[in-house]
Amino acid sequence: MRVGLMLQGSSCRALVLEGRSVVSVAEQRQAGSLADALDSVLSSLRLQFGSLITDVTADVGRVLAAAQPGDVMAVHISPRPPADQFHNTRLPASIEPAVTRTVHVRGGHDLRGRPLAPLGLNQFLLELPSILSGGMRNVAITAVGSTASAEHETRIADAILSNNSDMRISISSDFYSSVFRDRDYTAVLNSALMESGEELAAMLEEAGRRHFPAAALSYARNDGGRAPLARLAVAPVHALRPEPAMAILGAATLGGLCDGEVVVCTDEGVSVGTIRSGLPVAHSLIRQGYEASLATNAAIAEPYTANHPVRPDIPSVVVDIRTSQDTPPEHGLLPTLPGVPDLSLIGCAATPLTAWIDRLERVSGQAELQRVQHRAEEEAGSAVVQLGAGPTDTRIIESNVFAMPYGNPGIVRIRVRAAGGTSSSEENPFAGQALGVTA
Repeated sequence: MRVGLMLQGSSCRALVLEGRSVVSVAEQRQAGSLADALDSVLSSLRLQFGSLITDVTADVGRVLAAAQPGDVMAVHISPRPPADQFHNTRLPASIEPAVTRTVHVRGGHDLRGRPLAPLGLNQFLLELPSILSGGMRNVAITAVGSTASAEHETRIADAILSNNSDMRISISSDFYSSVFRDRDYTAVLNSALMESGEELAAMLEEAGRRHFPAAALSYARNDGGRAPLARLAVAPVHALRPEPAMAILGAATLGGLCDGEVVVCTDEGVSVGTIRSGLPVAHSLIRQGYEASLATNAAIAEPYTANHPVRPDIPSVVVDIRTSQDTPPEHGLLPTLPGVPDLSLIGCAATPLTAWIDRLERVSGQAELQRVQHRAEEEAGSAVVQLGAGPTDTRIIESNVFAMPYGNPGIVRIRVRAAGGTSSSEENPFAGQALGVTA
């Protein structure tokens, strides 16, 4: 049996799933603190199910979104500093105040991974004592061209850690975007949330081990997957906004849909997402209008409109979770599932482990292209195993190669997603038959 948790404020909700069946309806506990609410919920589940619980996955997105960002020092690596204030990259207003100091270091690479300028490490080492003397612990490092070569970012990170191993460092090459501003924003936000991620991971680990010492403990990611709690402390940005992905996955789980569309009708409107190989289709950026985008793989949930193409050859699930179902949903949709108010929790309980490989590669022909793509698929599968999946329980969800139309013709982007880690084959939620077309 698998548990899905939703944490928010000082309350906790939980649901228990066995295969595709909900065996315990969601119950919300409010307490004096979030830790007390979590402990109360897990204690109740232990009394009901004991050692039958094998996995516990928590959605902490709302807690992180409400957390106060920590102060961050930004390190920018480029051939030269911005010519003036006008050429400085601007972060979204919600996170810009968190950056209390910006340090420029000479360096950076081009798309082929060749240095644009020698790394100004010696000059940085001269500044390092003053950087470390201020009590700052959060550092975000962003280099020009780090998607092609992370060498300069990692050398600066090593220099900081060799002087103070307690520093929290986020480097932008961990997040894919070809835009410096997007990677800078993501690295800064990730660094600002690291302390909150550490506290949440510690709280969940302590409570989880106390009540379910043998269970796998994870947090929900915004791509529809999950990761061990230890990753929450170093990559909290992937735990932001997981609810759309978990709602899509929850509806697909109940409907036995492995490939197709999921339509969710709520009081706020109708949205649609796509399930492929048992997971929501994801894009690599969360766009925010003209502001910097967040470089994290997140499920695509778009508004369902009257012009949405209905293809009879694509199976779908339509779920109506509106407060009242006295009137039919918009656009003539016919629900195929009864009202299920806890789709996100069901998705949390059902989600597998996921890992991504997303990087630039140099290729000189078709044979080399196939070789680097195969290598990326092996690395993605290996990454899922390292997260906790069994070696025979991994699968490649997507494996794509993108040309760089305005870059060097020998450079391609490799993007691979792997998943695995269901508790057992009996609990595979995607073993059922997909439902027919309903809209």
